[in-house]
Amino acid sequence: METSSAMTTAFAPLIRAMRGRTRKSAVLLALACALAPGLARADRWPAKPVTIIVPYAAGGTVDKVARQVQEGLRTRLAQTVVIDNRAGAGGTIGTGQIARSTADGYTVGMVFDSFATEPHFYPRLPYASHRDLTGVSYLVRSPMVLVVPAASPYKTVQDYVAAARVPNKVSYASVGNGSSNQLVAEAFHEAAGTTGIHTPYKGGGPAINDLLGGHVDSMIASLPLVLPYVQAGKLRALAVTSRQRDTRLPAVPAVSEAYKGFEAYSWVAMIAPAKTPPEVLGKLAAAMTATLRDPAITKQLTDGGFEVVAGDAQQTNKLIQDESARWGRLIKARHIAVD
Repeated sequence: METSSAMTTAFAPLIRAMRGRTRKSAVLLALACALAPGLARADRWPAKPVTIIVPYAAGGTVDKVARQVQEGLRTRLAQTVVIDNRAGAGGTIGTGQIARSTADGYTVGMVFDSFATEPHFYPRLPYASHRDLTGVSYLVRSPMVLVVPAASPYKTVQDYVAAARVPNKVSYASVGNGSSNQLVAEAFHEAAGTTGIHTPYKGGGPAINDLLGGHVDSMIASLPLVLPYVQAGKLRALAVTSRQRDTRLPAVPAVSEAYKGFEAYSWVAMIAPAKTPPEVLGKLAAAMTATLRDPAITKQLTDGGFEVVAGDAQQTNKLIQDESARWGRLIKARHIAVD
């Protein structure tokens, strides 16, 4: 009865205009009536809990961001918001679950920068990011930092580059083959005209532990991951990948000071199944923007090393397209593979 009433109200002017008209008008009327239940459902969204699938392990960067905005979203949507970690295969397992979910706004996802590079490494994915998924919100970004152990002989980025000019001399850690750590490190070495020995690990924890122990020479990692170690004096920051120096590390130069135009960020975005009603996506994006701009949440994220972006769906989709093109070129040029 509620759907019928909503349909009658929404399409009353159209019904009156079409009375007594052609067969074509009757077809249009039928189509409008068929769409009305979906519009009514979108108008009532959310009527039940919303699940955010995080395609990575609990405790990681994306998971932390998701949990920092969880309560704010719950308040603004007036519904329970559930975080569901579906880790595995570089994030593709959980992302596939998002793509296969019913496009009604009740199952969405939160992804890392690696989402934009997945198609370049996994050409046979059971989903196509550009076809099956759409951006909702560009939440946050953070610069990455070139760090070395506190006892490292490399005091400046110039020291590091000078050493890296010698083949097979400098090693760098990453959280895995094809990760943003590896890609940004390779972009840095490309800009500097140097090389580094890639040492992949299964996650940030093992990589940081070996870096702290001096078993690997360096790492380019997101600011939230390494900031506590830099502040504690356990790691030395040589350069940041933001276009300008970061206010949380004001004494640390930007890579762009030595290599003009160099800029790279890790980022977190919300995505949804591509056929999710635009009205629902708009409500979800508005709730996310309001949450991110809450002063308490903004401070929490900023203190943790993030920059709040709160970009809309159009900005999110452009980000993904631009990042895919940029890193796709590098992946091909530097022969980077996940195997």
